[in-house]
Amino acid sequence: MIRVAIIDNDKLVPAGLRALLADAGDIRLVHTATTVAGHLTAAPEVDVVLLDLRLEDGTDAAANVVALRAGGVRVLVFSVHGERRHVRATVHAGASGYLVKDDDAAKLADAVRTVHAGQPALTAELMSIINDDPPELSPQEARALYLYGTGSTLAATARRMGVTIPTVRSYLTRIRAKWAAIDQPVDDVRLLVDEYRQHPGRE
Repeated sequence: MIRVAIIDNDKLVPAGLRALLADAGDIRLVHTATTVAGHLTAAPEVDVVLLDLRLEDGTDAAANVVALRAGGVRVLVFSVHGERRHVRATVHAGASGYLVKDDDAAKLADAVRTVHAGQPALTAELMSIINDDPPELSPQEARALYLYGTGSTLAATARRMGVTIPTVRSYLTRIRAKWAAIDQPVDDVRLLVDEYRQHPGRE
């Protein structure tokens, strides 16, 4: 029997997932929580955790995956959001799979079994997202992203780069444009820092 826990903001979601899994004789929902902290405090004995990407307490999805993995469970992220940065961040943090919510009982059950067996549960499309490199940045764009994305103000970023604030804004605008060109528009470029493993401008 595969013991499953669900961490989701919507208290109706566990009931819906329980119904979806009702015909899966080898999977049992044993615990539900609305936050990772609440789940860890209860310390249920589970094999797989279904983790909603965005929780109302504002905790970072990748950090939540790390916290759950530290307890020895496998994590399957599920969300209505299939954006590249979310998939990459959570899988790189240790999630064994990422499932887009679509009310498909067979897909959900298969994903839980796959994750429990120690295999990644990712569609071919999501796998390609993880394996594909993010849009290439110029050295100046990468440096602006790193400085601004790790806490520097626009003024501080400009000062450290030896350029004007409008120039920094232009770098950030070009970065947004590059992501929009691959149908992954980003409002806050600071969210992209983790997408780039190397930071040419790091000091």
